[in-house]
Amino acid sequence: MTSKDQDAFTNHPLLRKNILQFREYQKNISGNALDKNTLVILPTALGKTIISLLVSASTLYNYRSKRILILAPTRPLVNQHWKSFVSHLKLPDAQSSVVTGKIPPYARSLIWHRNDIRLVFSTPEVVRNDIRERRFELDNFFLIVFDEAHRAVKDYAYTFIADQYIKQCSFPLILGLTASPGSEINKIQEICNNLFIEHLEYKTEEDPDVIHYINPIEIDWKWFDLPPEYQYVKSILKRMLDEKVDWLISRKIITKNSKWIFKKDLISIGDELRRTLTAIPEEQRHSLYFALIQQSNALSLMYCIELLESQGFYSLGTFLDRIQEEGGKSHKLLIDDNRVIEIRRLVNQLNKEHPKTQHLINILTEKFNSKVNSNNNNQLNQGKSEKDSRVLIFTQYRDTAQHIVELLTKNKIKASKFVGQSKRQGDPGMKQEEQNIILEKFKEGEFNVLVATSIAEEGLDIPEVDLVIFYEPIPSEIRHIQRRGRTGRKNIGSVLILATNDTIDQRYLEVSRKKIQKMRSILSSIDTQLEFKKVDRISTGKDPMTKEEIAFLDSNMGKYDQEFEQDSGQASIIKIPIHKYSKSANESEMKSLRNSVQSTARKIYSMVSMQGNSGLDIQLLQKLLQQDNLIMNAALKLLEKLERIKIARGKVFASENLVKIQGQVFNIEVEKVVTGKAIVLVNGKWRAILNHYDFRGPRELIKKGREFRATGELYQDHDTLSIRVKQIL
Repeated sequence: MTSKDQDAFTNHPLLRKNILQFREYQKNISGNALDKNTLVILPTALGKTIISLLVSASTLYNYRSKRILILAPTRPLVNQHWKSFVSHLKLPDAQSSVVTGKIPPYARSLIWHRNDIRLVFSTPEVVRNDIRERRFELDNFFLIVFDEAHRAVKDYAYTFIADQYIKQCSFPLILGLTASPGSEINKIQEICNNLFIEHLEYKTEEDPDVIHYINPIEIDWKWFDLPPEYQYVKSILKRMLDEKVDWLISRKIITKNSKWIFKKDLISIGDELRRTLTAIPEEQRHSLYFALIQQSNALSLMYCIELLESQGFYSLGTFLDRIQEEGGKSHKLLIDDNRVIEIRRLVNQLNKEHPKTQHLINILTEKFNSKVNSNNNNQLNQGKSEKDSRVLIFTQYRDTAQHIVELLTKNKIKASKFVGQSKRQGDPGMKQEEQNIILEKFKEGEFNVLVATSIAEEGLDIPEVDLVIFYEPIPSEIRHIQRRGRTGRKNIGSVLILATNDTIDQRYLEVSRKKIQKMRSILSSIDTQLEFKKVDRISTGKDPMTKEEIAFLDSNMGKYDQEFEQDSGQASIIKIPIHKYSKSANESEMKSLRNSVQSTARKIYSMVSMQGNSGLDIQLLQKLLQQDNLIMNAALKLLEKLERIKIARGKVFASENLVKIQGQVFNIEVEKVVTGKAIVLVNGKWRAILNHYDFRGPRELIKKGREFRATGELYQDHDTLSIRVKQIL
C-alpha cells in the first residue's frame, strides 16, 4: 500500500488500521469537540457516529482511567452504536458493555461500578432511573455522547442526565449529535441550554468540504383526489365534528372560531378540563364529565377524518372496530351513533382502496415484476436489477403498514412490516430480535420492500435503499429530514411523497416545507443568535496510554475479533457469578442455571417489595414461585449480597422497606394509568396525579384497580393536586 493510499484512512493509536476513510471535516469537527461541549448538526449519512467515535478514541487514549457513556433513544440504536464502536476500536470486548432495561437493576449496578468497563452504551431512561435510585454517579465519566440530541427538550431524560453530569463531574465533556435540531430558535436554544453547549458545528450539503460526499436525491410529489365514496363519508364525519365543536363553543369551553380549531386545541382543552376536575368537589363534576365526553368525541372524529383523508377506508374501519372493543362511555356514545353505524357499513361493503395504495401497487409492480433494463432511465428503476433494488415505505400508522404489506404480497411483491417494540392497541409490536432478523433479510434480498413506521427514521442501520416513499407527508421537519436521509447514502436516491389534495396531507406538506426553510435560515446564522453557556471545569492532566499498552492491544486483536464474531452481534453484559453447584455441569447447563437464579431473584424482589414492611414468609414465597430449593437459595443469597433484601424470623423483607420513612399514611386506589403517570384516588376523597418520578415502589402496583397503603405527601403542582409516594406499607 502506498503512502497516498494510507492517507485515505484516518489513523489513530486506538483505531484499527485502514478501516476508517479519512474526511477532513470529520477530523476538524472532532478536534474542536475535545475540550468544550459541542452540538454537531450534520446532514444524514455524513458520519455523525464517526465523529463521536473519533472523540471517544482520543478520550480513551489520553485519559486511560476515565470512562465514556454513549446514549441513544432506543435499544436497537444502542446496540448498533456498540457494534460500530467495537468494530473500529482496538479495545477488548470486556471493556465495553450495554446497559438497557432488559438488564435487572442489580446487574446494572455491577456494570456501573466496574471502572474497567470504559465504554458504556445505554438508553437515557435507564440512566436517569439508576441515577435517581443512586445506583451510580457520573463523576468518573469523562465524556457523554447524546445521540439524536434534538430530543433534549422539556422533561426528556437527556435533560436530567446532562444536569446531573455537570453537577457531579469535575471535568465534564458533552457531545450532542443530530441531523436537525428543529426550526424554532427557542427550541434550538433550549437544546443548547439543556446540554450545556459551548460550541456548535453545523454543515450543509453545499459546504465545499462536504459537497463531494453528498449523493443527489431526486424528490417527487404525487397528488391524488379523494374518490366520491370517500368524500361522502368525510361529509358525515365533518357534520358530526361540527356538532361537537359548536357544543363546546356554546358553553364557552372553546373561545376560538370553529374554522380555526385544530387537534392541538382539542388536546389542550381536554388537559384543562381534567385539571379542573381534580380541583373541584365530586358533586360539581357532572357537567365537566359530559364536556370531556364531547371533547373526546370531537378529537376522535377529527382523527377519523385524518385517517380517511391520508390513509383510507381500511385504517378508518380498523380504528372504529378498535374503539368499539375498548368500550368506555365516550366511545360508546360515538359508536352507537346511527351515522357511525352507517359509515362502518359503507367501509366494509365498498372495500374501496385509497388512490395512494393503488398507485403504490402499480409503481412497485412495474419496478419488481417486470424486466429491468439497465438502459432504462426510469426514475424508479435507477438501472438496478430486481435483486439489488430496495424500497423503504414510511407510514404513520401500524394498521396502514400491515395493510400495505398484505396488498403488496397479494401482488407478488416481496414486502415486510417493520415497527417498534412497544405494544399498541391490537398490535404486540416487534421484539428486538425480530427487528434484527427483518433488517438482515432486507439486506440479503429475501424481500425488497420494507414498510416501516417512525422506528426506521432515527439512526437504525437499515441497508441502502434507492427509493424512499412517504405514504403521507409529516409536519415535522426533523422527521422529514430523517426519512429523506434513508436514501442517497452511497448512490443517487429518489424520494416519492404521496399526498391527497385539499386534505390534512396538503397542510402537513406545506408545514414541513416552511419549517425546513426556516431551520436552514436560522442555522446559517445561528452562532450570532444563540447564547452559549460557559462550563466551569477543574483542569485534569492527560494520562496517555503507553506504547507497550498499544502494542499489547495490537498483538491481541485477532483474539478480540474472534470473541466479537462469536457474540453474534449482541453486546455483552457482566455475568452474575454463581457457585458451581455441580462440578459436572456443562456450559449450557450453567448458563441455564444462572438465568433461572436471576429470573427467580427478580420475582422475589418484586413480590417482597409489594408487601411493604410486613415482609413475606419464605415458605409461602417458595410455594408461590414453585421453585426448587437450589434455585431459591441461590436467588436469596444473590439478593442479600446485593443488599436488596433482609431475611429475619423466617421472612424476607425488601431492604428499603426496613427503614422507617417519615410522612403521612394514605390509602391509594389507581383509577387510570397513562404514559408516565397515573390518576389515583387518595383516601377515597381526592383525585391526584401520581407521576412516575414520584413513585418509589414496585411497578406491579400501578395498574388500574390496584389499592395499597403508603407513606408520602400531597403537593400542588401549579393547579394540579399531585402525590409523592415514598414507601409502600
